[in-house]
Amino acid sequence: MKLAVISVTNKGAELAASTAPRLGPDVDIYVKTGRNPIHSPHTYDCLSDLVREIFSLYDGLIFIMATGIVVRVIAPYVRDKRLDPAVVVMDDGGNFAVSLLSGHIGGANDLTRLISTAAGATAVITTATDVANLPAADVLAVKLDLAIEPFCALKMINSAIVNGDRVDFFIDKALAGYEHYMCLAAKQGISLADIDELACQDRYDAAVIITDRELNIDKPHLYLRPGSLAIGLGCRRGATSGEILAAINQACREVGRSFKSVAVIGSTVVKEDEIGLLAAAQQLEVPIEFFTNEQLARCIEQYKLSLSDFVNEKIGVGNVCEPAAILTGQSSNLLLTKTKYPKVTVAIAPVKYRWWE
Repeated sequence: MKLAVISVTNKGAELAASTAPRLGPDVDIYVKTGRNPIHSPHTYDCLSDLVREIFSLYDGLIFIMATGIVVRVIAPYVRDKRLDPAVVVMDDGGNFAVSLLSGHIGGANDLTRLISTAAGATAVITTATDVANLPAADVLAVKLDLAIEPFCALKMINSAIVNGDRVDFFIDKALAGYEHYMCLAAKQGISLADIDELACQDRYDAAVIITDRELNIDKPHLYLRPGSLAIGLGCRRGATSGEILAAINQACREVGRSFKSVAVIGSTVVKEDEIGLLAAAQQLEVPIEFFTNEQLARCIEQYKLSLSDFVNEKIGVGNVCEPAAILTGQSSNLLLTKTKYPKVTVAIAPVKYRWWE
């Protein structure tokens, strides 16, 4: 976690210097010009100017100053809890550390606990689930590296948990890494029931479900999506990112999987400069792997994949999307065989393990 510690007083600068080494290896200390007894290389004249420059550059911002100052100075830059950095405020006496912004998804609550331990301060955390020592769906999503879908349902689910409704957590046992998810959830004090038990609707009022599948559920629910799908993709020259994303989305729907579970894209080196393809991967925030004709050809031969004379003429190998999906997913089990869409061809394989991490 990349952190910035910002002080306005000499005392605050000294507290920053004593606390920062205990927060991790990637911490920068910013001190006000003329209030730099620790000789930090990072100084500033105007706090609002500094915050404008660095707000989006750090995973967490720790302000050693009055909470009111921080509220005013960050207000123009607060956008969305999925995007905002963690913001923690501590007084320059080191008495209290307050989780101010992005407590769950941004990690401010955990950062507050870390700071309070490092500085000997009292942690002040006001999120309702933490106060009541109850599980929160977004905390589980962060800990298990899962995407929240739909995000607009998160507030409803966490509210149901806080208000004592019966909110059960379920998991799809078919997922790669199932035991890993079970173990991590248990560390958060959450027991995951088998997804088949969703049918027993009398037992719960709302559900949180870890799966990449699309399901028909009558009760209020929230999906937590694992990165479990490898997309093999071929496209015509000049295909736009919108056309490519639309094809991927439709392909996922055809196999009853969520677009949010796309974990990686694979294609041919012939397409490694294709702007639309690169933009699509960037918008999905997933890695993209390009394979040589030799790699694709070996995979085609090994798994006896179909060939296209047209693709062979254009690319130099008779199939791109299917071997690319297999190679990126490290799995020969194609969920979707070669399927054509406007300007795009897609195949889908499950991700056996996240080899790129």
